Amino acid sequence: MLKRPEKEQLVNELTETFKNSSLVLFADFTGLTVAQMTKLRRALREKLGNDARFTVVKNTLLRMALKNAEYDLEGHDNALFGPTAVLYVNAKADPVEAIKIFYNFVKENKGTPVCKGLYLERKFFAGDQLENLSKLPSREQLLAMVVGGIQAPIRGLVNSLAGVLRSVLYALNAIKEQKEKQ
Repeated sequence: MLKRPEKEQLVNELTETFKNSSLVLFADFTGLTVAQMTKLRRALREKLGNDARFTVVKNTLLRMALKNAEYDLEGHDNALFGPTAVLYVNAKADPVEAIKIFYNFVKENKGTPVCKGLYLERKFFAGDQLENLSKLPSREQLLAMVVGGIQAPIRGLVNSLAGVLRSVLYALNAIKEQKEKQ
């Protein structure tokens, strides 16, 4: 059992972590074995390294840390009841990738653990929206889409200009050939 100074230190650490987190997911881990928890943590570590953690935290300490980190808890307290494990991802890592890993793990384990809710970029989503969020494109895919969108008009302009230059070149070649015939 943690003493008050240890609890205060834990709340301070969690507050700093949540201030720099792009994802904070709450899960009911009832029914998970230690081996399954280890497997989920290993999958997160393989993809995201030390930028993601899945740990069990008391709801009161979690609530205090979220409040200190200035998360909007209004009306979302129902996610912080019963046994709670929290998955949080550092802002440097891709939160959608963590959601996909968690969702695939839930599917593989027949609905365990249960997502109670999550904050994605500080916006709250109910636990039943996990499947929809897992279908979002990853950060790399989004960046590729943005770059492709920026490139498309430029590529079109280059092709148009090249077409005009080709037309001028064909016309000059035709004039040259006509003069050579005379």
